[in-house]
Amino acid sequence: MLVTLKKISLRLCLIAISLTPVGCSQIGDSTKTGDNSKSAPIFDLNEPVAEVTNIEDAEVTKETQIEEAQSEAPAEEQTQTESLIEEQPQIAEPLPPQDIWERLRQGFQLPQEITVTSVQEQQQRYLRNPRSLNTLFERATPYIFHVTEQLDNAQLPLELALLPIVESNYDPLAYSHSHAVGLWQFIPSTAKSLGLKRTRWYEGRRDIVQSTAAAATYLSYLYKKFDGDWLLALAAYNSGEGAVRKAIKKNRRRGKGTDFWSLKLPRETRNYVPQLLALSNLVRDPESYKIQLPPIANSAYFNIVELPAQIELSKVVEITGVQDALFVQLNPAYRRSVTPPEGTYHILLPIDKSAILSDFLAHNDPSTWADYREYIVKSGDTLSQIAQRHSLPTTLIRSTNGLSNDFLRVGQILRIPPSGELALATEYKSVQVLKYQVVAGDTLSEIAAKHKVSTGNLKRSNNLKNDTIRVGQTLVIKVPSKTAPPTKLRRLSYQVRRGDSLYLIAKRFDLKVSDIASWNRLDREKYLQPGQRLTLYINPLRI
Repeated sequence: MLVTLKKISLRLCLIAISLTPVGCSQIGDSTKTGDNSKSAPIFDLNEPVAEVTNIEDAEVTKETQIEEAQSEAPAEEQTQTESLIEEQPQIAEPLPPQDIWERLRQGFQLPQEITVTSVQEQQQRYLRNPRSLNTLFERATPYIFHVTEQLDNAQLPLELALLPIVESNYDPLAYSHSHAVGLWQFIPSTAKSLGLKRTRWYEGRRDIVQSTAAAATYLSYLYKKFDGDWLLALAAYNSGEGAVRKAIKKNRRRGKGTDFWSLKLPRETRNYVPQLLALSNLVRDPESYKIQLPPIANSAYFNIVELPAQIELSKVVEITGVQDALFVQLNPAYRRSVTPPEGTYHILLPIDKSAILSDFLAHNDPSTWADYREYIVKSGDTLSQIAQRHSLPTTLIRSTNGLSNDFLRVGQILRIPPSGELALATEYKSVQVLKYQVVAGDTLSEIAAKHKVSTGNLKRSNNLKNDTIRVGQTLVIKVPSKTAPPTKLRRLSYQVRRGDSLYLIAKRFDLKVSDIASWNRLDREKYLQPGQRLTLYINPLRI
């Protein structure tokens, strides 16, 4: 009965809004100012009321009550009631953070652990070198938005966007003595289990997009495996799932704690987790630590351009005008001068450059995208069959690849020139781009002969439909470089394994035996010893 009275009270109150503004303020107000007595009801208690026979009769929604009150009220009163409803203030959606650091802070989930000694020690280590710390943060600029987006989509803590600082200093070409590669430092076995491709053309561990997706998958897996304990999951990411489980079992047998701080783990792992927590503390409150984070917008740095066919990397650089160093930063996965011949791949380009490549791909014949294509010799292949398959004379394939006969070996890579043109490049960036201004009397064939390139190559480089050129016209001429531009080498400390030899190490890292011996002052007649440390200077794009 009481519920029904309240129902009628609210109905009459809505009708009376336009006549008695005080009425609504009285509903639900059980006390007067300075008085504990209940307020008088605004309805007549003597009015006959229907008996409540079912609890559902009392569960009338606010919307139903409004509709009933409006249907019983005169049109003028309904209009006034509707206007009051429409004038309710709308709560504006909060704007997304403009700065990537603020976005990270909003997504932090890991424990701060500010008082833990090892975390404090790592913080001090970073703070003692503010310039190096700033360099690390700046190095993250091209990648951190994409990393944050992927982690956010996977509903993972955004502190993990700082993990590549700990892993690789946000360097996609980083290579460790344990053969871990890329931003996320995957070893070969983990990369294989996560589906990252690794071929002589392409290293998936260095692919920014693919490796980040794999890292999100792997971190989610470890989080579930360790029952929602992120510190244990991170320890397992560094030292392996087995090592952490072994440490947990050992502590259980001894009646000790099984949290991260209680476990006896490798020294690297004991420092690894505190490093990430220290970085997250610095980003959470930079003012308190008197550091200034570099401004990084909460917006995409690059676009992903899908490739429908094989393309020469130097052509992409030439078409888009992107700086060589930046192109390598964004596309470090490619190990050769062209993208792989089979499968689907992509190119990452700065936002302002990506449309140029997309437009080129949409309006140009794919057969012109590479000065040559590559083919891996399979069992049963013959040179004549390969030539016939590509509609080329056998002699052309032989001369292009410097073959003295028709003998082939399984796994050998052949360069296949398009339309009878010899390939200019044998590895990435071995093409020199020249500019030539046409003078009176020049012909296209003479200019080509003078620079030792084909007329067809000259046409493709300048998008010419015929041999017509005009005085004053500037032509782009791509010629083979006598020496490739120097690539920044990386110093690597390599630990000799059982069965290693100078020859095998040189082959693995694309080095000369004489160089390894010279760098380490080795006697080439003596055997290497397991555990021995060698210093190597490697080109990360060629391993």
